[in-house]
Amino acid sequence: MTAKKGLLRLLIDTFSHLRIILSKIKRNLSLYAVKVNSFREVFVEITSHCNFHCEFCPSDSLLRKKESIKDEYMLKILSELRDKHKVIAFHVLGEPLLNKKFFKYLSLCDEYNIEAHPTTNMSLLTEELLGKMLEHKCVTLIQLSFQTFNEESFKLRGSNMPFEEYLALLENLVFNEKRITSNCKININVMNDYHCHHDKLWGMFNPEEFWQFMNTIETWKGKLLSQGAVEKSRMKSCAGKFYYKKLDEIPKDFYNRADEVHYEITPNLAVFVKHVGKFGMPDRFVDFLNARKNCQYKIKNIPRFFPFPCWSVQTPCVLSNGEITCCCIDIEGTLSLGNIETISLEEAAQSKKRAMVMKFPLLFETCRKCKGRLVFQKKE
Repeated sequence: MTAKKGLLRLLIDTFSHLRIILSKIKRNLSLYAVKVNSFREVFVEITSHCNFHCEFCPSDSLLRKKESIKDEYMLKILSELRDKHKVIAFHVLGEPLLNKKFFKYLSLCDEYNIEAHPTTNMSLLTEELLGKMLEHKCVTLIQLSFQTFNEESFKLRGSNMPFEEYLALLENLVFNEKRITSNCKININVMNDYHCHHDKLWGMFNPEEFWQFMNTIETWKGKLLSQGAVEKSRMKSCAGKFYYKKLDEIPKDFYNRADEVHYEITPNLAVFVKHVGKFGMPDRFVDFLNARKNCQYKIKNIPRFFPFPCWSVQTPCVLSNGEITCCCIDIEGTLSLGNIETISLEEAAQSKKRAMVMKFPLLFETCRKCKGRLVFQKKE
């Protein structure tokens, strides 16, 4: 019986790995059909200030100045994107709601026919502000950076807000009357670091408590549907094969695989479980982790079988200092294509450097580090 269980486990794992490889092949082959001088979406960091200080975020080790983007930079970006069917994601580092002109920019997105996808840690997003945000037709997706779903892991967030209050805020936002019937999709993002090979550096993902959290989420589903939740959303899932509408369909050990999970509560509300971000793991951040944890970590380059253009470099990113970089993970702007003060997004997108990064990413140190993995080095 034990041998049969072992064989079954081997077959399941083999099938899972094969499915992941095939999905990567399909995704990476599709990247070659993308023109390197174009883009559909742009990330804009309207502020690098944040009211949280998460241990898994490199914000405290940031070399560049923490600031809000200049208003003239933002107006230039929005003017360039006008009526071009583009998407602007208000996210890199920082909390967008700390920028006092956030709603001004949403109004301009409405006027200019630009889709807006803000990301927020949720702590400042009252029901009143959520309602105000949903009044803007441009807002089709809101990412709630919930990340830590239990009291112990919430301590990693560096916030004075009690976890019970944070969880209650999430529930209030979920059952907000305007949100329930809105066509704007909301993702509740949860971070998974269980599978990482770094000696439980953060330990933010607890499988048992995750399923308890998901069972709580499941009890919300019927109530939301009875209150008139929309039957479909304008936003499509980006989770591919790992998209689930029933809780019991999610593999019970997904967290220890390479899988990410997009679980639909209702068509306009989902839980999105993502792997812990490496943020490119700049050397300064690794040194910062070593000092904080009194350990020795380093980046180990992991060979890749499919060195095709990364999806991230299809999306230009404007940092709060105006630097345009190829990738939202490049938080220091090491892959800078120039500054928005002197060049346009189109000029940056059509530059030879961006084409090189898209076609030959492993020529660049930032990309090589991102392809790596943070590992624990035992002291001699």
